[in-house]
Amino acid sequence: MDLLSQSSLLVGVTSFALGASLLARNVRNKLFLTFAGLAMVISAWALAFFLEKIWGGGSFYRWHLFFNVWIAPSGLWFILTMVKLQDRLSRWLLDAALLVALMLSVAILFGYDTVGWVRQLIYFIPGVIVFQLLRLMGIDRRQRTVGERPSRAAVPVLGRRTLIYLGGLLVLATSIMDHVDFVGQKIPFVGNLGLTVYLFFLGQAVSQQRLLNFEALLSRFLVLLAIALMLTAVYSMLFAWIQASPALFFLNSFIVSFLLVTLLEPIRSLVSYLTQRLVTQKHRRLQEVLREGQRKLTGIIDRATLFQAILSVAEQTLQPKWASIFVLTGDGTKYRRLRFYEWEPDHAGQPVPREIIANHPLLQYCQRLKRRGDVPVILDQVLENEVDRSASRAQRDTLRALIEGLRALNANLLFPMFDGGKILAFAALRVPDPPEPWGNNWGLLPMLSPYFEQAGEALKNMEIFVRQREKERLAAVGEMAAGLAHEIRNPLGAIKGAAQFLDPSADRPDSRFLRVIVEEVDRLNHVVTQFLDYSKPPTTDFSAVALEELVPKSANTLRAGLPASVRLEVLVPAQPLRVMGSAAQIHQVLINLIQNSVKALEGVAEGSIRVSVEPAGGEVTIAVEDNGKGIRKENLEKLFIPFFTTSPSGTGLGLSISQKIIEAHRGRIEVASEEGRFTRFSVVLPLLMETQGA
Repeated sequence: MDLLSQSSLLVGVTSFALGASLLARNVRNKLFLTFAGLAMVISAWALAFFLEKIWGGGSFYRWHLFFNVWIAPSGLWFILTMVKLQDRLSRWLLDAALLVALMLSVAILFGYDTVGWVRQLIYFIPGVIVFQLLRLMGIDRRQRTVGERPSRAAVPVLGRRTLIYLGGLLVLATSIMDHVDFVGQKIPFVGNLGLTVYLFFLGQAVSQQRLLNFEALLSRFLVLLAIALMLTAVYSMLFAWIQASPALFFLNSFIVSFLLVTLLEPIRSLVSYLTQRLVTQKHRRLQEVLREGQRKLTGIIDRATLFQAILSVAEQTLQPKWASIFVLTGDGTKYRRLRFYEWEPDHAGQPVPREIIANHPLLQYCQRLKRRGDVPVILDQVLENEVDRSASRAQRDTLRALIEGLRALNANLLFPMFDGGKILAFAALRVPDPPEPWGNNWGLLPMLSPYFEQAGEALKNMEIFVRQREKERLAAVGEMAAGLAHEIRNPLGAIKGAAQFLDPSADRPDSRFLRVIVEEVDRLNHVVTQFLDYSKPPTTDFSAVALEELVPKSANTLRAGLPASVRLEVLVPAQPLRVMGSAAQIHQVLINLIQNSVKALEGVAEGSIRVSVEPAGGEVTIAVEDNGKGIRKENLEKLFIPFFTTSPSGTGLGLSISQKIIEAHRGRIEVASEEGRFTRFSVVLPLLMETQGA
């Protein structure tokens, strides 16, 4: 088998893989569809030639000629979709190529492909693509000469357009050289190799669109090519003299495998370093800024410093006019804007929301991009290109909604900061155009994305460090305060005993002061008792607890003392609901939550407290809900902080103790509230396995 046949097989397999991979990514994108169509035609064209070389007979060669005819219209269709050029001449060329392709297909079907001039027309019909590429190069040159800034809708969306056009011309010329006898040199296998490389680069350009980083892509390709050549040389040297010796084959296979394991990474690093020297100055400058920015991320332990470092890198690399950073709140339900900066004040800009929901479409789209292996960056210009090229109306509506979402944030660019698959924060920036060294190309964005990934890791590590430090601080304070509480109890007992000895119930003028002393001592003793309960280690002596019995019993202990304006309702299913825990501690939590609801209903004409138990998915939820005054948004995240309270008579320890008890039961407490309408505390506990089976 000659080199031409082997290179045809390479073209066929590579073209099919590139087309199929783009179709797998998005079957509703017109640009992806047209590239996949062109790649499949080229694949069939090359494979038909390969099969003809293997089996002969002429039938496969006629299929080779058939697909050669259809390269012209499929190539022109792809070009029109790529550059969004809708002028009359381009449409006429496409229509003429379609008509000629149909006529030549009929000629091949009836065997007229053996006629000389028909065969030559079949060979050279892809030349119409050459004419179109030359036209596009002329249009670009004319625009640069006049000094106009090309609009997005009228020019190619790929960087390095001239190189792409010249690459296409070179590939077309070398691929048909075996049909040009008067040239005198036939090197078509080189054309096939060039076509393979060109389709690879073109596929990357199509998939990344305005995010294509041509220099970085070239660098990676050279790394892979150099490694492949080195490994090929090693294989060739070790296997050339084996002949038919199984022992030598085994030995040399082991040697090659050992070399691969030990030398692959050093070779990759060396070749990567050498190819980096080919990268332009703007890439080296950007990489220096990013390396310095990544170095500064190490060791940051507070959010203000982290966000300032992120904004500093954004200013040096993107030169934004406006930027803001949103961070996921503790309850995981929303993102809150914690930092923003305006380099160029825009008084006409619309107000930016302070919060957005956690499942916002923009963030869901970032997660989809990451799962697909794409750069998880949202740019309005890429979305606009997707809208123009989408073949689905529903997808166009979704993309337009994403664009409006960016505009609502006063931004056109969004960088997420991931922790695994979860977005901890994101930066929204307004960067109307790429910075000066990058012209009209956004190829720097894929290089910036890893920095924001590392910023997400820094944010996660910082939160872990802060939580650990706070835990240690609270432990030290708790240990000290527990000892102090014991010391307070003794004088409190003496004070109360002395006051009682003076008989507060006696009918004399100073008795009322003695009663105040006794009441305040009892109140302080209750606070000390609660604090000691909070500071002591959790109980682990658990047993099976029947919630269908415990919950009504706990609620009924308070029913008699409720105000007449408050109605208490208890809803418990008849089925047995068992959890592993302490009945006394769960009873304590329920009493505390119901008493908090009673306090929230003060001043409400028709108060209602509803206690319900609902099993679901291996867990059981005990909910205590009231229609009281609710909780302010700014207080929701502080409810479980020790000593935080909004009640003049409260200690601020009830909810903290309740949370500690439930966490010791491997459960959690959730709260939902709307000021002026309702508050609902939900205690979620794991059910016993035998209860789940029942």
